[in-house]
Amino acid sequence: MQSSSESNLMDWIAHNKKMILGGVSAIALVALAIGILQNQMEKKILAASTAFHEAQQKLEKELKVAGTTPISDVDRQLSETVGALRKLSVDFKGMQAAWEAQFQLGDLYSKYESRSGKAIPAFEAAVGSAPSPREKIFAWYSLAYAYEQQGKFEEAIQQLDSAIKLEQPYFKAELSLSRARLLARSGKVAEADQAFEQVSKDFANTDLGRKADQWKVMRSL
Repeated sequence: MQSSSESNLMDWIAHNKKMILGGVSAIALVALAIGILQNQMEKKILAASTAFHEAQQKLEKELKVAGTTPISDVDRQLSETVGALRKLSVDFKGMQAAWEAQFQLGDLYSKYESRSGKAIPAFEAAVGSAPSPREKIFAWYSLAYAYEQQGKFEEAIQQLDSAIKLEQPYFKAELSLSRARLLARSGKVAEADQAFEQVSKDFANTDLGRKADQWKVMRSL
């Protein structure tokens, strides 16, 4: 025998069956939509990973073909790799793989064509597409180095300043030491000495702190 409360509940369910079933259907549809989106994202991530792996295979192949011949023209000698990386950065825009493709393009230009300046726009694109502060710092650091390769020390320092402002403790020592070194290379002696002193103080008893001390000693000779 049903209690009064059970009876009232059953009556309410019977009276509102359409509404309840509609709600259940809506929840099921939402769950289905989420499942479809997750499946699509998983497929896209797999496709991006596959495309990046294929780009690496192309790079290995082209470097093997080059053999002992120096790579001096990346766009010509590594044309398949460059094409694959550029396509990947467009097809999977906003994803980790796209950032990795842009970063690798910059790395190739920086390594093989340091004087051409082609690494700069590649690393700038990597800064803009970085999926996290960590990747953004890597891109800014590499962009600073690309500017340094062009003798553009002021621009290089600006990139390091931007990276330091992200306030990621793990990278601060390396970024600060590189900044001090660039100040020295740009001829800003007083600022460089102050920067080295600050690194030595902030990171005392660490490898980078000791490197700052070495720089100070070398500069005093």
